Order: sequence, then C-alpha cells, then structure tokens
Amino acid sequence: MHIDETYYNPFKKGKGIIKDYRDGITQCYCINPQGELLFKFEPHLWAFQVEEDDVIFVSNNSDTYGVNDYHALFDSNGNQLTNFVYDAICGGSEEGFFEAQKDRKWGHLSTTGEEVIPFIYDESMYFTEGVSGMKLGDKWGMVNYRNETVIPFEYEEIGFCENNRITAKKGGKWGVIDKFNNVVIDFKFDELPCAFWAERECGSTFAKLGDKYGIIDIYGHTLFDFVYDEVDKADDDGRWYKFRKDDKWALYSCENNRFISPFMYDEIDFYTCGLFEVKIGERNFYVDKENRPIADENCKCYKLFYPSDVIAFEKEGKSGIMNTGGKVLIEPKYEDRFRHYSEGLFVLRDKNYYEYVMDIDENIIIPKMEYWGFWCGFSDGIISTYRGYYTSKGKKLKLKFEME
Repeated sequence: MHIDETYYNPFKKGKGIIKDYRDGITQCYCINPQGELLFKFEPHLWAFQVEEDDVIFVSNNSDTYGVNDYHALFDSNGNQLTNFVYDAICGGSEEGFFEAQKDRKWGHLSTTGEEVIPFIYDESMYFTEGVSGMKLGDKWGMVNYRNETVIPFEYEEIGFCENNRITAKKGGKWGVIDKFNNVVIDFKFDELPCAFWAERECGSTFAKLGDKYGIIDIYGHTLFDFVYDEVDKADDDGRWYKFRKDDKWALYSCENNRFISPFMYDEIDFYTCGLFEVKIGERNFYVDKENRPIADENCKCYKLFYPSDVIAFEKEGKSGIMNTGGKVLIEPKYEDRFRHYSEGLFVLRDKNYYEYVMDIDENIIIPKMEYWGFWCGFSDGIISTYRGYYTSKGKKLKLKFEME
C-alpha cells in the first residue's frame, strides 16, 4: 500500500523530476536548478530522469508498482513521443535507437519515438556499427537501420559487431564473421567474447577449447596455450582481461598481447580511471596498468569515484582521500566513510547512517545529523535527498511553485 511520499530524482542535463504521491494520486513535476516549474505530467504517470538523448522514460498505472503498466517516451520538454504501448524500453540509446518490447516482441525506437525496427523479433541487441543482432524463432541474425537482413538468421547465438568482427555460434561452436557473413575465424571454439575487438588497438583476446582457456590473435592463431582455468573481463572496452590459474589471478593486456602481472592476486576488480583494484589476502589496493601499487601496504583503498581521479582509502581504521597517483589529498583521520564525490564535494556517512557534505578543503557544506539520505553526488550544482534538493552552497532549494 502506498503512503504519502515525495521522491526527488537527481538532476540531469539541467532538469530534475519530482515524484509526489498523496491522497492516492501520483503527480510528477520537472523543474530547473532555480526551483522553477518547467512542466508537469498528467496525474498517475511515473516519470524518470532525463536521459542522455534528451528523452524521458514514463510509465502509466504508477500506483500498481509495475503490474500491468506500459511505457512511453517523452522529450525533455514534456512532449509525448509515443503511446503507452510498450512493455519495456531499454535505457541508453545506441546509435540513436532504443531497444523496446511490445506484445512480447522486440524492435527498436528512434529517439524521436519512431518504430524503426518492427516489433516482430523474439529477442534483440543494441546497434553497433549500423547493425543489430535480432532473434527470429530460435535463430539469430542481424539487420541494419532499414530492417534489411545483413546476416542471415542461421546462428544459435551472436555477438555485437566490433570493428567489422562478429562472434557467432554455429553447430555448437564459436567463430568470427564479418558484416558480409564471411568467416574470419573458423567455428571451432567452445567460447569467445561477445564483443570481440572493442578497441582497434587490441591484437588478441581469450578463447576456450574444452574446459581450458587460452589467448588467440585476430586471425585465430594461438598466442598463449589453453592452460587457464577461468577468464573474465577487467574493463568495459575489451582491452583487459583477468585469467585464473591454480587459484591465482593475473592481468592481461589485449593491446600489448602480454600479461602485465604474475599469477599473484586473490581477486581483481574492474579497470577504471587507469587503475585496477586487486586483493591479496585481506588487503585491497590499487595498481596501475603496469602493475605498480599507488599506495603503501598499510592503506586499504575502498572506493574510486568514477570518473574522477579521487580514491577513498582507509589507514589504521580512519578514512582519507588520495588521487590516482597516490598523493594524499585528505589525511586519514575520519571515522566516517566517503560515499560519493562530484563537483568538488564529498558525501560522508557515519556509523548511524547519517550523512553530510564536505568539500576538498574539509569545510562542512551540509552538516551531519541535520540531513541524511543523499541519493548520489551533485549534478548541476544540486544534490537530492529524501527531504528535498540542496545546492552546493548548502542551502535547501526553494521550490517556486506549489505541488498540488
């Protein structure tokens, strides 16, 4: 059952969306950073934040919490672009299109709401390099923006197109084709990555034969024998992988075709901002892409604030801040933990889950115990909380209109 409540969605692209529920009615408002009303949605519609493509995802039947609701696209000025007929619209357009589902079938919408790929497919993938993997029945193929078939529907599985290379599965084995359906690497492997060559500089990637992994070049030739027990991505771009052998992990560079570390780590986390988070025993720390630690062994780095170059770390039970070069910016003296960072401001939380905001010079912007429940960092100079919006000067944003 609903209770009266108000949600203050984070600002994005200069606009924030407030969701207000009272007396059995949901009402959403779009405001600017000055607290002025830009427009409001019809009652009972549930609006989300402005996306990168200047569209807003909106669902109807908001009071049912996702049961029997449908989705539509609106532009960032509040104009409705589609009808409420979609079971789902996937966030983040690729090459100007959204994956969407209607009547249990998949297709693609443009950022202006046009159905560019008809809703006749059983599954879909997002567009890369002008093509999208689509599934008809139990077979995969690929279509272009005009829904013309460019890869026939004859594959058991298919990957994304990266630099005119597409991983595909046929006859129970994986190989690589191009956008003209020419075979680039024979269908002989038991596993290949879905995004095969995300970066043009990459000269190698992993493959699997039987129950072991090895490393092949762009023509399918073996560079490192099939002796590894497990492999996983270590970044989003296909440039780095981590391999496990005899219960230890090592880092591998697909650009340089070499291991940059021995098999020494108990865990390796994602590469971001030029660093890997690694673990040996109970110690977590960061290394750069040449496997050099950025801090001494007494430091435990617990959060890298992407996409900045700022890291929260702990030493002797106290928290501080360093940059990705290992330079200490805030000495480790805080009992509280750093949770968010953006626009030069940190959100910290104490052991009682109360939060506050501090700048890099350690000036308190929003005091502890008075406000808590910050959703994330600042955007457009505004941070959202359970109780409203606050500016980077620590002042509560006064709304210049009355919510109905």
